Amino acid sequence: MKATRSDAAGFAEVHEAYFSRVDPDAVRAWKRHSEMTVNVVVPVGHVRFVVAVDDETFQEFDLGPEHDYGRLTIEPGIWFGFKGGAEGGLVLNLANILHRPEEADGAELEHFDYIW
Repeated sequence: MKATRSDAAGFAEVHEAYFSRVDPDAVRAWKRHSEMTVNVVVPVGHVRFVVAVDDETFQEFDLGPEHDYGRLTIEPGIWFGFKGGAEGGLVLNLANILHRPEEADGAELEHFDYIW
């Protein structure tokens, strides 16, 4: 299983790599980074990522070994959230900057009209 390559399209330099466990059916939304480019891979389980194109339009990406095993890049300024599949999942974020809580905004689940 390969997470990514340094010459992959859209890939940014990695300054920090960290894992997040996502429990089954758990929703973590909404988040928006002001500086960080998020590069996520799901090596274990299944996680659905939802990216808000605008207040009413969303793109869904199902990641995991049994789904689309690839890297999802989310640019700064984009709202996103994710939900663990039936057995949960493990998310690897290959971030282009060191994690700093103050560079990210959060919003309540009801902020967007999306049905998880």
